[in-house]
Amino acid sequence: MKYICLLFFCSITQFTMAEATTEVATTYFAFPQTWFWCTGRVTLENDVVLEGDISYDLKFEALQVKTGNVTRTFTAENITVFEMFDPIKYRHRKYVAVDHIMDEGYKRKTFFEVLADGEITILRKSRYLRRPRITEDFRAPHIYLNAVCRHTYYIYQGEQFAEIEDFKSQVLPLMQSHRKKVDDYVRRCELKLQEIHEQMRVVILYNQLVLEERNDKLLSESLGDE
Repeated sequence: MKYICLLFFCSITQFTMAEATTEVATTYFAFPQTWFWCTGRVTLENDVVLEGDISYDLKFEALQVKTGNVTRTFTAENITVFEMFDPIKYRHRKYVAVDHIMDEGYKRKTFFEVLADGEITILRKSRYLRRPRITEDFRAPHIYLNAVCRHTYYIYQGEQFAEIEDFKSQVLPLMQSHRKKVDDYVRRCELKLQEIHEQMRVVILYNQLVLEERNDKLLSESLGDE
């Protein structure tokens, strides 16, 4: 059964995400700066669940939720998690609100996209940056050519963030308990582990192997108690 799972992972459709800590034009990002609506589910901080059409404004980190004829706006301070179906990338996306130290030095809740969840949790932070016109005077920062979206990837463990700068030296060493199976999978599927979609395939595989091992142990203990 485990080998079937490994073969299944070899055929997983590749994620269409940019490389770690990189910039991509807004046309390649799923959520433009203007309001973009799709079906989703939101869990508020008080455990109230809202379902309907939702729109995530990445620039202002605001989430609009439309239920019936009522549209409400929330921030990360009001939300625990929200999920949506992205019709552009054609996949499910999940975001969590987590306390994080901002560039200015203070801490506040902000949204992170969950790329992998389990023994190893990988979060992605996306934000828009303005790129000035090359032909304009750089002393006039209000003049911009376009916006670019910057993605930063983190290992999230014990409520602590570790920015991923090198996947092979930072993430692969965390997989020692199943390193041989991971290495076999990488070799069999001819993964270079340079692109984020290949990296996430490996992380998801490892998380599944850890979960299977725990379930097998629980089953053995349960049978031993009978």
